[in-house]
Amino acid sequence: MKKIIGLVCWLLAFIVPFRYAILDTDDVVLADGRADNIVGLLNFLLMMVLIFVGYALVDSSKGKSPSAEPGH
Repeated sequence: MKKIIGLVCWLLAFIVPFRYAILDTDDVVLADGRADNIVGLLNFLLMMVLIFVGYALVDSSKGKSPSAEPGH
């Protein structure tokens, strides 16, 4: 179940629109000359969180393999 949720997180991470985060620079500069790209920042942060949460879930879903030597 964790693996499926992790894969869904990865899928959602790459569905997050990159247009606002990376590609759309026309709307970044406001009329008074300030740069404002809060939507892009939030999309980027959401993508990074979903990627790492997905990785943690997929990685923790794997069974623990017994080590060859005890105590290691």
